[in-house]
Amino acid sequence: MKPGNLLIIWDYDGAIGRVNASYPYKFDEQKIYREIENVETILGLADKYGLKMTFACVGIGAEKGVFPYHIQDQIKKIHQLGHEIASHSWRHEWFPYLEKEQIKRSLSRSKYALELCIGELDAVRGFILPFSRPKSWYSRGAFSLGDRVFGPWYPGASLGSVLKFVSQAEYQWSRVSYRPIWEKYLGRSKSRPNLSAKWPIFHGLVCVPNHIFGFDAAARDLLTRLSGEGGSLVVSAHPAALDFGREESLDNFLQFLALAEDYLDKDLIQSKTVGEYIKASE
Repeated sequence: MKPGNLLIIWDYDGAIGRVNASYPYKFDEQKIYREIENVETILGLADKYGLKMTFACVGIGAEKGVFPYHIQDQIKKIHQLGHEIASHSWRHEWFPYLEKEQIKRSLSRSKYALELCIGELDAVRGFILPFSRPKSWYSRGAFSLGDRVFGPWYPGASLGSVLKFVSQAEYQWSRVSYRPIWEKYLGRSKSRPNLSAKWPIFHGLVCVPNHIFGFDAAARDLLTRLSGEGGSLVVSAHPAALDFGREESLDNFLQFLALAEDYLDKDLIQSKTVGEYIKASE
C-alpha cells in the first residue's frame, strides 16, 4: 500500500482578515502581531518535522505598505522554504455579499499580488474562500443559513457560482465545504470522511475537501486512519488560533505533529502541499 498523504492548509487571514473577523469594537491589534509570530512558529515546526504545507494568504498583505498590514518578507520566506502559497482573497471579503465584478477583482488582484511578491508567475494555483463561505451549492442541494443571503441576485452566495469565477481566474484548485440537505437531516455523519475518495473536478477546477479543522483527538484519529488506509487527509487551521484553547491550539498541533512524526518515520504517510498532491495524482 502506498503511504497516505497528509496535507495541511493554513488560512492566513492577515491583518485585514483579523479586523474583518473581529467582533465590533473588540479589536485588539496585538493579535495581528501574534498571528505573524505564530506563522514563524509553524515554519520552525515544519522544518523540524520535515513537513510541506499550504499557506492561503490575503493578497493585500503581499502588496507594498506598512508592517504589520503588509508582510511581503514573510510571504516570500514561506515560498522560499518550499511551502505553497495560495490565495485567501484580496482582503478577506464575505463572498456571499459580493457583486460579480467584486468577486472577479478579488480573485485576480490577490493572485497577481501574491505572484508578484514571490517573483514567480502562475505559482499561485489554489484559492481558499474567506470564512469558508458560501457553503450553499444550490444545484447540489446544499443550503446554509449562515451564508446570510440567497438567490440569483447574489452571485457569491452559491459555491457553484463562485467556483466558476475561480476557474475563470485561472486557479487550479479550491477548497470546498458544503453538505447537501440529505446529509444534514438524514443523519449522515461527517466524522468519517472517505480518505480514498477521488477529488471531484468542476469546470476544470479541482475541488479539495476539507476533512477537518484543527488537530484535536478527532484529527489525530483521522491521521491514524490515514496511516493504515492510505489516501489523503486534508487538515485546515488558522495560525491565529494556535493561541486559542480549542481544536487548533498549539498544544493540539504539537500532539498531532508528534503522531505524524512516528508515521512519517515508518513511511506510513508523506507530507505534501495541495499543489504537489494534485500534480502527483494527474
